[in-house]
Amino acid sequence: MPVLTHLVSLTQAAGVEAHFSEFVRHAHASHPEFAHGWLNAARDMHPYVAERVAGELDHVIHAKRRFGLPLPARPAALRTWHCRRALAAAGTDVLVIWNRTAKAKFALDAADERRCIHWEHGAAWDAGREAERREYLERVPLAIANSTAAKRVLELLWSYRGYVRVCRNALRPSLVPAHGPVRKRYPRERAIKLGAAARLYPVKGLAIVLHAVARLRRALDVELEVAGEGPERKRLTALAERLGLRDKVTFHGAVNDMPAFYRSIDLLLHTPITEAFGLVALEAPAHGCPVVAAGVDGLAEAVADGVTGRLVAPTPSLARYVELGGALAGMPQCIYDPAADALHEPRAVDPELLAAEVAAQFTDARAYEARSAAASAHVLAGPSFASHVRDVMAVIDDFIRRA
Repeated sequence: MPVLTHLVSLTQAAGVEAHFSEFVRHAHASHPEFAHGWLNAARDMHPYVAERVAGELDHVIHAKRRFGLPLPARPAALRTWHCRRALAAAGTDVLVIWNRTAKAKFALDAADERRCIHWEHGAAWDAGREAERREYLERVPLAIANSTAAKRVLELLWSYRGYVRVCRNALRPSLVPAHGPVRKRYPRERAIKLGAAARLYPVKGLAIVLHAVARLRRALDVELEVAGEGPERKRLTALAERLGLRDKVTFHGAVNDMPAFYRSIDLLLHTPITEAFGLVALEAPAHGCPVVAAGVDGLAEAVADGVTGRLVAPTPSLARYVELGGALAGMPQCIYDPAADALHEPRAVDPELLAAEVAAQFTDARAYEARSAAASAHVLAGPSFASHVRDVMAVIDDFIRRA
């Protein structure tokens, strides 16, 4: 039985963590000949993830603990030795490293880099520790990318010379509407409910969304529902108040029932500075919510422009983003322009253009309802999560056979 061990941070309950939990569960069911385990290099698993992977993991290795006791960080060789022994004891054939290019040298040393696969979900855009990231990518022989944009950033920014296989993300089964395609009704007797779903970090561009909502309220009765938690919540709440949106924006924090959230809104706004793919750009349209998103990086692959939503090309500089209330912490080195197949400096979406595109979605009730139905049907007719799992497992199986 081939044994896969996954190195992935599971301390939060967001995109990569949710993807991992469903991937392992469905891979276990569809490919029972493979065993799966977890290499924990951080803190313990978030309860949300733990509940969903219960019974799916054949082994768990704690990189920083042995027999329940903490291992010192120095010398570094001690933890590497411990992981090497634990990976060997588990019979690990392949170590799948999820979305980390820094602080992963110990994993390559412990597992043997020739048996390691990098799974790119956005880490290629990260700034800092550049020499460490470059060394990691020089050593790992195979990368799975969740979008063509992720593949090209690995190649253009990091000169990655290993083999890259694109396995695009797909709508997770838990986010599939229970009764098939959805057709939302135009909001006639109530406010238009706009939504945003993202971790509350500067790179997610929520300041832009708040400014767009303030502009929209000059002509439309709109409210904003925000799903997500993070260190920017206090600052974003203060910005909403300064923009006169105190009673028109609701910050829900972490939301476990995302289908219910999508049922409660009419349209999703998603304007990150960078986004390797953007699962919310599949989830919302599946539930009949068109999405207006930044036309950057992998979002151009997640959004079928004119069908599941609209893309707005980012134009203002980050200096302008700061003027609008954004922050620069965690900004990427560059962003990928899919139209030019090139990298350039990070930019933000113009709130005026964003507001105009959103307003255009609600000028005609019949057209809105038709777009809602078409968006849902398009996503649900697209590649399934089962096919995504098959694609990834085929890459891993081929990698094992060639080893």
